[in-house]
Amino acid sequence: MSRNTENREEILKIHGAIDLINQRIDTIENNHLSHMQKDIDRIQYILAAVGLGVAAQVLVLVTNLLA
Repeated sequence: MSRNTENREEILKIHGAIDLINQRIDTIENNHLSHMQKDIDRIQYILAAVGLGVAAQVLVLVTNLLA
């Protein structure tokens, strides 16, 4: 094989690897990140609910102490 042919084959292998990397990055961006965002939103909702519950209990405690 000539050196030129070997270089072309190596370039094709590199292009294949780059295409695979691009595909995996696309999967991460479009699939995994959206699932992670949903999980984060759910956690924020739960934390807000717990925070409101704690605030309500503090208000009841203060009201009972002042009465």
